[in-house]
Amino acid sequence: MLILRLLLFLLLPFQLSAQFPERPSNYVTDEAGVLSREQEQALDSKLRDFEKKSSNQIFVYIASTLNGNTLEPFSQEIFQKWQIGSKGKDNGVLIAVFVKDQTFRIHTGYGLEGNLPDVLTKKIQDETMRPFFKQNDFYTGLDKGIDELIYYTAHAYSPNLLSWFSGIKNLWIAYALNAFLLITFLYDLFKKDPTKKRTLSNKVLLSSLSIIAALIPLFGTIGLIFLHYLITDKTQSKSYGSSGGSFRSSGSSSFSSGSGFSGGGGGRSGGGGSSSSW
Repeated sequence: MLILRLLLFLLLPFQLSAQFPERPSNYVTDEAGVLSREQEQALDSKLRDFEKKSSNQIFVYIASTLNGNTLEPFSQEIFQKWQIGSKGKDNGVLIAVFVKDQTFRIHTGYGLEGNLPDVLTKKIQDETMRPFFKQNDFYTGLDKGIDELIYYTAHAYSPNLLSWFSGIKNLWIAYALNAFLLITFLYDLFKKDPTKKRTLSNKVLLSSLSIIAALIPLFGTIGLIFLHYLITDKTQSKSYGSSGGSFRSSGSSSFSSGSGFSGGGGGRSGGGGSSSSW
């Protein structure tokens, strides 16, 4: 019994390190058995054709559970061990799905982080893949998600300015801000101020414009700020010399060159991407 326990203890590191297979010959590895053979072959064929046409690689790994591992570093480990992406281009993507944990990640190589920024992969996960994963339709979720990844590797992603307001929570935040700006604007417009003489028709027109602006998220917010600027006297602070005719600066300003932005992703082995759950 003692010898058996000793053997199990010695084999434990090998058991922990062998939690995913070596680099597979196919693009889709389904250890959880959620795909039929036909579905797996269809995805594999699509990804094989994609690499032939673009040299980019997308691998799919589906497992039952993370076995106590943390999603992000575990995905990074798979990405490195499988060496996803062409040599010198680092143009690979890993889609790692863990069924029982109800979590998944799109992990990008450094060479594709420009085409597939984190905000885009998160959008693909939440809007395209997750709804199907919730219904246990993993094939459709993967198929549609892969289609979007393939599309954006060849087309620039331009996020919609209004997309931030697509959720109900964000809409409430936007309208709350607009309501605050509207109340502030109307108060300043109608308060008694002998230095500001506005006709009733002028006030009615500005009020109508402000109410319309308050109903529009984002652009309406900008409109309310602009309207408030119009009705508010702005005093320009100027400093003049003894001659009274020339502008004198009280100091100098310059951009510091002592520091700069450093970064750019997770390096050659990946590290970029996004995680989600269902």
